[in-house]
Amino acid sequence: MMNRTMIYFTGVYDTLDLFTEELKNAFETMGYQSFIYDARSERHSKEALLALLADGQKASGGAFACVTFNNLGYNLDLADGRNLWEAYEVPYINILMDHPFHYEKPLRRAPKTATVLCTDRNHVKYIRRHFKNILRTDFLPHAGVELGSRHKPLTERSIDVLYAGALPFYTVEKMIPDLTSIPEVDGQEMAQEVLGELVRHPHRTTEAVIEEYLKDRCGDLADERLQELIVQMRFLDSYATSFFREQAVRILVENGVRVTAYGTGWDQCDWSDNPYLDYRGKVLAPQILPLMNDSKIVLNTMTWFKAGAHDRIFNGMLAGAAVVTDDSEYLLREFRDGGELAMFSLREIGSLPERVFGLFGNMGEAQALANRGYQAAKERHTWKSRAEYIVENILCTY
Repeated sequence: MMNRTMIYFTGVYDTLDLFTEELKNAFETMGYQSFIYDARSERHSKEALLALLADGQKASGGAFACVTFNNLGYNLDLADGRNLWEAYEVPYINILMDHPFHYEKPLRRAPKTATVLCTDRNHVKYIRRHFKNILRTDFLPHAGVELGSRHKPLTERSIDVLYAGALPFYTVEKMIPDLTSIPEVDGQEMAQEVLGELVRHPHRTTEAVIEEYLKDRCGDLADERLQELIVQMRFLDSYATSFFREQAVRILVENGVRVTAYGTGWDQCDWSDNPYLDYRGKVLAPQILPLMNDSKIVLNTMTWFKAGAHDRIFNGMLAGAAVVTDDSEYLLREFRDGGELAMFSLREIGSLPERVFGLFGNMGEAQALANRGYQAAKERHTWKSRAEYIVENILCTY
């Protein structure tokens, strides 16, 4: 293996810092060196990085790669205006934890050395269609983090059902454009029709429904204009996510299942006073892991990923909890419903209480499911697994 140093970015988002630390540890066990660019000390970090790259350029056998999340550091430049990653020919491996339509500007200006890794296979297709400037893209699923190696039996855990995640309903307003400014269609009508279609047919992607609506009203649009409108209307993705996220928790508490919820928004629902909802505010990402270790069931609903997963699933499995989640093409291929986790369709969300009561009614089987889930996640869905994939399938292409 060449003497390669991996470059990471920290100090922007606590969730990404958690993932970065796991990746760093994984690469170090494989023999790679580490350089941390801390955004909280921007000037010092950039000076140190430039010195490292300059020294490496002089040394024989030295090599670098940047592994980052959500475009962090993509626009670092030199004094003469050249992109740093391009100037030093450093592979820039960019793992997107969200849909690419949230990152129009940075993806459009991505370094030529970039590989964009998406956590949903539909996102890979989106990149290939709408970002011709990005020459390398691939699918890399979310992964999980394990806290400790000893896990309490489910019967000894104090939290019945844990939901760790915000309700985007209450933070999405800043994403909504002026709907009267879209010349091709009535923006308000489009928003209502697209959202209605997503709620009725939740297996569909937001971009596909928007394109179908526009094609029906306007005929074929150029891909460039289509993508502009998808970006404008991407707030509908968050509304659809919120709708089913709220429904999942609400249907449980209204059927007498105690749900402990963390994240913004749960105290603003018109049913927030339900005695079976135990809302405990917002905490940092690392603080969720011990809560999962004390949960019998970890409940997940996806952020509208129809061919991917979410880290809540793998974190819950690695915490030894029984994971209950809405399904996706990826999950249905990777796991067995009732084998390593329990899955439900958003189209049949009314069945969720029955699934949960079934687990509580047979704790022996719930424990067996949690044990199988733990083993599956430990073997295939840690950040070490993802680091190995990057080395074997991405770095070798540079």
